[in-house]
Amino acid sequence: MNEPIISPWLIYWAGRIDFIQGFCLIVGFIVTIYTVIATIAVMTDVNKNKESVKAVKILVCTALLLDILGVFLPTEKEIYAMYAAEHITPANIEATGEFADKAVDKLIEKIAKASKAMKE
Repeated sequence: MNEPIISPWLIYWAGRIDFIQGFCLIVGFIVTIYTVIATIAVMTDVNKNKESVKAVKILVCTALLLDILGVFLPTEKEIYAMYAAEHITPANIEATGEFADKAVDKLIEKIAKASKAMKE
């Protein structure tokens, strides 16, 4: 029962995600521009060799991957919101409420006992 409520790794990666997303966006944009230029150069080349076509295919895949990562990686706030949405359920809220009610009842009992002890 000594598990942390929120994983330290979640906090670590949530803090780094904005940098990773920005890196993917910037590098993805640069690679995309270069890919467009390289694709035009290969398409207009009369002697299309297999190596240059293969290189353009790799560039296209890399650009797509970086662009997709840059667009679809969640922000730090979104990560915490998704974590909360996953773990805060009606059952958990009800269990917390019952625990709080029991704790308040015990506290009231102790106050009543202390009050009786002081009167005697």
